[in-house]
Amino acid sequence: MNRVRPSVSPALTNSSLAPTDPSYWLLLIGLGLLTTLLGCGIIGDFSHPLSDGNDTDQFEYVGYFFTKNLSFNPFPHLNLVNTQTFYPYGTNQVFLDWGFERDYWYRACYLLLDGPGPYLQSYYLYTLLTAAIGTFLLLEPRFGRLKSFVAGLIVSVFNFYAIYKFPVHMNVGVGHWTTLCMVATYRLLYDTVDQKPVSAPFVLVWVWLHVQVLSQELGYVAGFSLTFTTLAAPFIALALFRNTRQSTTRQGKSIRWFTLLTSYVQEQWRHHKLGIVAGLVLIGISLYLYLPLTLQIAFTAWEFDFTDVPEIRAWSHPLRLFIPHLPGLHTYAQPYDQWLEDAYESYGQGSPGLYLIIAGGIGFWQIRRRATIWLPIVVMLVLCLLYHPVLIPTLKIFPWFSFNRHGGRASLIYPVLFCLLALPIKWPHYLSRQLFLFLTIALMLIEWFTGYYPRFRYPSHVISDQVLQYCNVVRRQPGVAVLDWPFCTIGANGPGGPEGLCPYYDQQNAVFTFRRFYDKNGVGQYFGRLHPDQIQPLLRDGWPRLLTPGRRFTEQDWQFLDNFLQKNHFAGINLYPDLLTSDQVAQFYQRYGNPIARTHFPGAGQVVFLPILPKK
Repeated sequence: MNRVRPSVSPALTNSSLAPTDPSYWLLLIGLGLLTTLLGCGIIGDFSHPLSDGNDTDQFEYVGYFFTKNLSFNPFPHLNLVNTQTFYPYGTNQVFLDWGFERDYWYRACYLLLDGPGPYLQSYYLYTLLTAAIGTFLLLEPRFGRLKSFVAGLIVSVFNFYAIYKFPVHMNVGVGHWTTLCMVATYRLLYDTVDQKPVSAPFVLVWVWLHVQVLSQELGYVAGFSLTFTTLAAPFIALALFRNTRQSTTRQGKSIRWFTLLTSYVQEQWRHHKLGIVAGLVLIGISLYLYLPLTLQIAFTAWEFDFTDVPEIRAWSHPLRLFIPHLPGLHTYAQPYDQWLEDAYESYGQGSPGLYLIIAGGIGFWQIRRRATIWLPIVVMLVLCLLYHPVLIPTLKIFPWFSFNRHGGRASLIYPVLFCLLALPIKWPHYLSRQLFLFLTIALMLIEWFTGYYPRFRYPSHVISDQVLQYCNVVRRQPGVAVLDWPFCTIGANGPGGPEGLCPYYDQQNAVFTFRRFYDKNGVGQYFGRLHPDQIQPLLRDGWPRLLTPGRRFTEQDWQFLDNFLQKNHFAGINLYPDLLTSDQVAQFYQRYGNPIARTHFPGAGQVVFLPILPKK
């Protein structure tokens, strides 16, 4: 008796292999080379570590901290509570700007190459290539080579908000895995709705990308892909149910889901053994590297109650969407923040490009009757555009956005969303519509040039040889810590500033990061988020009084400082003469002797090192 073999839904069958003709590979290689060339123009300098005396220094510092405090027991674990900063009191370092893939990259380079180096430049170039090439590979089988090539450029080197975020806000300017996760989710949605074949390796890559997003900035970047998947999942499930019901109906009998799934797995295993094994291995590796750290950071951060802690909350006006990247009209050319009365953070905020809005609108109009294709994208756009951290906290319905305090940072994924809307565009037959499409393409090229060229002209800042020589002198001094005077202890959400623990924020918010070059503990530190409880030991010991600008120390003050430095084994003081009066500088020289090294720290100005000699 012949058994009736269940039919697998057309949406759950083998997908076609990538083309093997030379033109395909030439286009792919061309995309990689063009992205590399344009990416190098954004980065500019690969000679030394990144440094500008501002947020740029934070991300190398996090890599340094990660390197020094990561252990495997047997899972990855961070030593978050220590005295490496806020020395000797100690604090919980959970609110650093984590980006675990970036930090693993830095750690590997630091250990292999024996110390700090220009590691984040190469990492950033890798992220651009990953976003461009990955997007092409995911989209080409469904939308063709030309569309996929252009989409790869748009989501990488022509994502204007993102490229202007490097390196100063690198944590929210790097989104390659989030981008690819959203693209893969859309591809899965598109294929299931259109009953296109979906292979098991593709499903495993889709799952793997959801693990990979954990390696990016957790409070902002990773959440966008998780949100898009949450919105798209019901439509994917609905399409699968419909396709399966149609398939079983053609067989004239009902087939259980379990039987259908078993048949699918067996068929996929016969055709894709290597791909399935590779996908499972990738998922396993990524889970091991990122999930334990994600859980540790999440649960540790949730232990702090910020309910009654006031903080800066910023929003971005939805009308920024229509600001073009054109000479005289782009976000650097006009005071849009004054007109719109919103919080402006950087170039391209809220503005993916007028050409992309037009293209997305055309694509939406052509598929307007296929709500299952466009509805998740449009809902995502509405949630992001309307988000206000206080008045309209749309994104906070998702737990991963509980610390999101800046609506403008959704700008990172606007190019992705509008690209997805534009992908189904079909070339019109009528001459008038063809002309309109040509004009849109011309606008795209003009906006690409206008948005990219200024970024190319102003490459990233790197540390100087003089600063590295200074830090080498400090490193060689006996002692476990260095006191920056004055020092800065503050959180971007407010605590530390009103209390007087950071009298020179603009100049000094990043000086603590230079300990990555001299490898000693420090007193001050800037955090993206700081809880008031964390600064209580500093307030208790009266540091705000000593940090008061222009204050002349009394003998009692000097005795307190002498005792603090000697008791806690300080190597010396980084003294900042540009931030002190000449009388204060003279007092320090008289007390501790003349400096043995001097240089200029970015932002903070002149710095001299005064060694602390141990008492005999």
